[in-house]
Amino acid sequence: MADQEEYHKIITKINAMAPTVPSLARVGMIREILSWLGNPDKKVRMIHIAGTNGKGSTGAMLAKVLNENDYHVGHFSAPAVNDDRDVISVDGEVIDEASVVQIVREIGDQIKQHGGDFTTLGKFEWWVLIGLVYFSKRELSFVVLEASNGGHIDATNAILNPFMVVFTKISLDNIGISGKTLEQVATDMAEIIKPGALVVSYPGQDLEVLRILKDKAANVEANWNTLPTPNITVLSSAPQGLHLNINDLTDIYLSLTGNYQANNLNTVVQIIELLRSKGFRLAKDRTASALAHVSIPGRMEYNADRNILYDGAHNPVGISALANSIKAWHLPFKPTFVLGLMNDKNAHDIIDEIARIAATIIAVTPDEEGAMTADELAAYVVMNANVDVEIADDPSAAIQLARRNRESSKALIVVTGSFFTLRAIFNEDEV
Repeated sequence: MADQEEYHKIITKINAMAPTVPSLARVGMIREILSWLGNPDKKVRMIHIAGTNGKGSTGAMLAKVLNENDYHVGHFSAPAVNDDRDVISVDGEVIDEASVVQIVREIGDQIKQHGGDFTTLGKFEWWVLIGLVYFSKRELSFVVLEASNGGHIDATNAILNPFMVVFTKISLDNIGISGKTLEQVATDMAEIIKPGALVVSYPGQDLEVLRILKDKAANVEANWNTLPTPNITVLSSAPQGLHLNINDLTDIYLSLTGNYQANNLNTVVQIIELLRSKGFRLAKDRTASALAHVSIPGRMEYNADRNILYDGAHNPVGISALANSIKAWHLPFKPTFVLGLMNDKNAHDIIDEIARIAATIIAVTPDEEGAMTADELAAYVVMNANVDVEIADDPSAAIQLARRNRESSKALIVVTGSFFTLRAIFNEDEV
């Protein structure tokens, strides 16, 4: 009971932390704290994943495949949707409250001994350190470590010797942490490549991005993956998932939905083949079984009982992929969207994209600093789009409106635009 009470106090303190501005100085500080803790990041093979879109899907598929092949796998993936602890898991089981308490004490003691306090770290930095320490205490074969929105100034870049560095699709994001041009973003991301690491890249990178990544790998003497690119063909697509051919494997079922997942899967298959070439045992039948049972809360997550799709897409690339997937399903009715967005330069582009495929947009205000208000979102829709729009005061009201809007049809409900919107709505009563 004491640990549980302390856990809730810790979570309250972490969630109350003011956002920190990522910087090389903060990465250096986290690196120093890791050294005080005995360099936990050096005690396991790290697979570091960075990019603009697709990190969650790539990380989840990879962790599931490795685990299904009897490797013990740690997985760090943010943001959480259901519970704060969801960002840290081992073999699919999230970190327990007692471990969080114990590790926070360890980290806090070291910080205090060196003149700092609890506020020395920001929220994401706390969870990165908790994860790295937790993973070091378990007998793991791999850790799949997903970066946040940045590259060389991301807190995860404090790790010293990644076994492998993986890049998902790199594009311009609405956050702009990594730069204002695609070249700047790619250059920032490339800085996570460390000497000696194996390097794998998403198959559809822009040529300029690919050049920057390859040049960086060559300059630091990292090992670019030169194995043949897998051949993946989508046979059919539905809200429940995809059927695909992967090289000589036919009619493989992937339980993640969205045609764009074929490209994320291509990255995962590259990793699998590269690991096989290094002597790791990854059976084809077990790999296929893993792909058929992978799931990711809040990332193209389809609930068949509710006929509702949760997707944390929050930038134009992610929203475009979501829209293209919905178009490919040839649904009998246009979906109802529950939409909450950040108030940034890309918000209007996102609304325009969604308005083209939606029957109704229900506007909500994400509980996050810098959010676009539901009134602002609705006003833009009224002035610029030929689609019905309603305003919800809170997540519960949004669900009620969504239910009412599909009383006369079997229309899909899509909740998207922000992980904060998803988290608020995720645990509401069944629609």
